Amino acid sequence: MSHDLRITKGNETKERILVASMTIIAEEGIEGLSAKKIADLLGISKSNIFHHFGSVDSILDTIFEHILVDLVEPVKTYQGKDLEGFFLFLGESIYSLSDEERLSYSVLFHFYNTCLHNEKYRDYLLKAKHEIVDAIATQLSHYSTQEKERLFKISEMIIMTLDGYGLHSLLESDVVTFKEIWTLQIKAWQSLLK
Repeated sequence: MSHDLRITKGNETKERILVASMTIIAEEGIEGLSAKKIADLLGISKSNIFHHFGSVDSILDTIFEHILVDLVEPVKTYQGKDLEGFFLFLGESIYSLSDEERLSYSVLFHFYNTCLHNEKYRDYLLKAKHEIVDAIATQLSHYSTQEKERLFKISEMIIMTLDGYGLHSLLESDVVTFKEIWTLQIKAWQSLLK
């Protein structure tokens, strides 16, 4: 087996471990994740898991970092022409989810639940919150002349609202209703940013 093929297969195995871990977390919560459950789900040995990730905590760290990048990067790189378009983009990122994105949101909400009694995950989530709030405030500054401090407060309101929408979109998939409610929310935010 060539060196490149081993690297490719190793990367595929790492990805399978991450997806299996996220599936377990989505069903059982973070506390339900174990090397044995991952190994059983994938039909591989626990030593194979530890070869790719030094520990279950390392898997959790990697999952959280992937989720953070998936949340923040699209907001940072958004290049729409107006404020309404940006808000529509944010809404679509919540109520029009692929199965993979729904899995990520479910795992993120398990992180939220765990952070209530685990300082490490609280720090992770606060880091994520600050990064996404900063990314939203930066985008808002392109469309509004409001003071930076006000943009950060409005950005925090937005992220709290997005969290609520995300949770409810996991509970029910009524996209039409979510779009109607989101449109009302957009009007409220636009009036705050005038």
